[in-house]
Order: sequence, then structure tokens, then C-alpha cells
Amino acid sequence: HSDQFTRSLDDSIRDTTPREARSQPIHRWFLLPHSFTSGLVYALADEWDLGSTDSILDPFAGAGTTLLAAKQRGISCTGYDLSPLAVFASGTKASSFCRHTLRSTWVDLEGRLGKPRRSNRSTRYPELVKNALPGRRLEEFDSIAQHIDDTECRGPDGDFFRLALIALIPQFSRAVANGGWLRWLPQSLDSGHVVDAFKARVEMMLTDVCDSDGKDGDWHMRLGDARSLPDGDATYSAVVTSPPYPNRHDYTRVLGVELMFGFLDWERVRELRYQSFHSHPEARPQRPAADEYEPPAGLEEKLSVLKDGRMRRMLQGYCLDMYLCLREMERLCRVGARAGVVVGNARYEGNAFLVDEYTAELGERAGLSCQEIRTVRWRGNSAQQMGKFGRLGSRESVVLFVKTAPTGNC
Repeated sequence: HSDQFTRSLDDSIRDTTPREARSQPIHRWFLLPHSFTSGLVYALADEWDLGSTDSILDPFAGAGTTLLAAKQRGISCTGYDLSPLAVFASGTKASSFCRHTLRSTWVDLEGRLGKPRRSNRSTRYPELVKNALPGRRLEEFDSIAQHIDDTECRGPDGDFFRLALIALIPQFSRAVANGGWLRWLPQSLDSGHVVDAFKARVEMMLTDVCDSDGKDGDWHMRLGDARSLPDGDATYSAVVTSPPYPNRHDYTRVLGVELMFGFLDWERVRELRYQSFHSHPEARPQRPAADEYEPPAGLEEKLSVLKDGRMRRMLQGYCLDMYLCLREMERLCRVGARAGVVVGNARYEGNAFLVDEYTAELGERAGLSCQEIRTVRWRGNSAQQMGKFGRLGSRESVVLFVKTAPTGNC
């Protein structure tokens, strides 16, 4: 694909970062480091003329941007993710709440927060959690979690308060995200009392809650692997998604404290790390068969110059995973369905790894028709790479496909 296949999106959606989500109601309840903006979903929904009779798929739902934006437009949507943290957070954000019921539960819960907890369960957490939230900090988090359980509110209402608590962890943790890893602070920051911060966060979230607006539709968040999803053939009329970028970021590490506080023990986090999309060197996923797969043209030649064998294996696995996901999208889409896949190019040892062009080629092989590659923005390389190779930008793009006819690829 040459430059004739690329053009820019209009200025209203040039920023795919989650910057605006930090102030958007409900979106701001829980954010991930590399989310795209809801404006992108709105723009594509308008361009594709999606409405209440359509259904969108997001196989990499993450923080739930597509799911929540689709709900706000009254378009049914199903999101999938391998991470139970993502499924929990996105599903909670897309739930419907009654403001009066939540407020009544909050009056009960707030009154319990000053009471002694039933027991000190802080020793039951994995070592990562105990080290990140040492001593009194973890006891406070665990006490609030117990008080939430004591209210006996179930389903989305209980998850509303649990999400408020889990979203506070980075504010009090000694382990802070630093690229694809955790950086340890020498001692816990003086961030105030956990209970006070929890109260403030719940009040903020309550201001975002609106009673049902009467829109009809289905909005679901489910645990699933984008390489093999449970839905039947020709289920969806659109896909808006963003697979992990090949940036070596391991989200089971970056979000390890949250995962181990509320969802998985150490062993199951490691299993998730191995099964995740091959965007970091530690992934070693079990994949569906793909005997027909061929790597993108010129990939092996480009990888042959890399000195780091782990990076070669990672990028080979990344392209295979991308093909499998695109093949699954083709199976799940109806004839005429549109798909927008947000991807980011990368550089290794100064060499460009053109994810958008590879994605377009792999999508064609999977049975989709690539309409164009739209450049969204240019990202700078890391400080380390810049010092060695100079200032070299990498393109971030939306690769647009349409399913023109059944192919029988699956």
C-alpha cells in the first residue's frame, strides 16, 4: 500500500489518545493507558450510517470506549477482552443505573465506613499487592471492600462501588506504571486517607449517573479471546477496535496490582500474560490453527536485520495474531459490514515496523476488502531510541475494511 491509500481523518478526531476521556462523564471512571477517543467511534458511526438496527463488535474492548460510545448513540454493541479487569470495568461503565437506588446504597455504605471491619484479610493478597499497598494502606482498601460486600448490593450496583475502589489503587500504590512495566517508589506517597479519597470518587461517579434514557439496545461485555470468539457467523454490521500495539507493553504487569487485588492470583495472572496478544516478548499464546497463514510481504527480510531474537519472535507472533483476529472479524461480520482497526506503527533498532500496512494486507488475506488507511497522528519515538537513531516518528492509523462477500476462509 502506497501513500495513495492514506489520508487523514478530519480535525475533530485527530487525537486518538484517552486525553478527553479524563473529563468525560462515565468514561472517566476507569481509563487504560492506550485507549482511543469516543469521538472516533462517533465519527465512524456517522460515516457508516449506523443506527438502532445495527450491532457493533469490539474484540479488544479494554476500557470500554466503543461499548459506551455505542450505547450513547443507541447502537447495540458487544465487547470482548481477555482481561477480567477490563471486562469488569467496561461492563460496569456500560450498565444502566437508577440514581435514587445508588444514592440510597451509598448512604448505607458511607455510614459503615467508619465502623470496625469484620476481619483483617490483608494477608491473603499476593505479595505484589502487599508490597504496592504496604501496611495500613492495604488494610484500608480491604476494609472498604468488605463494607461494600456488607451492603449486600448485587450486580451492577455493587460493581459501581467496587470500580470506584479499584480505580483508586494507582493513587496510593508504590508501584506506578512506567511504559510497559512497573516502577517502584522508595516509599508510599502521602496521598491522604483512602476512605476520604473513596468518598470523593463515589460522589464524582454519582454525578455522572443518569436514569435510563429509554434507548433500546443490547450492550454486553464478555470475557473472550479475539482470535476465537463464541458468536455465530454474520452477527455484526460493524467493528470498531484497537488491538494492542507492538510496543512491548505488558498490561498484566502494568495493571498487576489491580488484577491481583480483585480478580486473579499470581499464577492466573501469569497464564493471562502468556495467552495475551503477542505484543510483548513474554506472550506465548495457544492459538487456533491457521495453516493458510502467510506473513506479510517483506516481513521476514525486515526482521532479519534485528539483532534481538525476542523482538523478531514477538513481531512474527504479532502478525500471526493480527491475521487470526481479522479472520475472526470476517467470519463474524455480515456482508457489507464495515470495520475500523486502530493501530500504531513501531520502530525497532531504528527500523520501521509498518503495522497499518501489514494489517491492511492481512485483512485482505482474511477475506476483508481494505478501503483505505487513514493517518490519525504521528507519534515520536522513545527517548532511548531517539538518542540512538534520531527523531523518527511512527504513524498511528485507522485501517478501514468492508466485507464484500462470504469467502469461506473460516
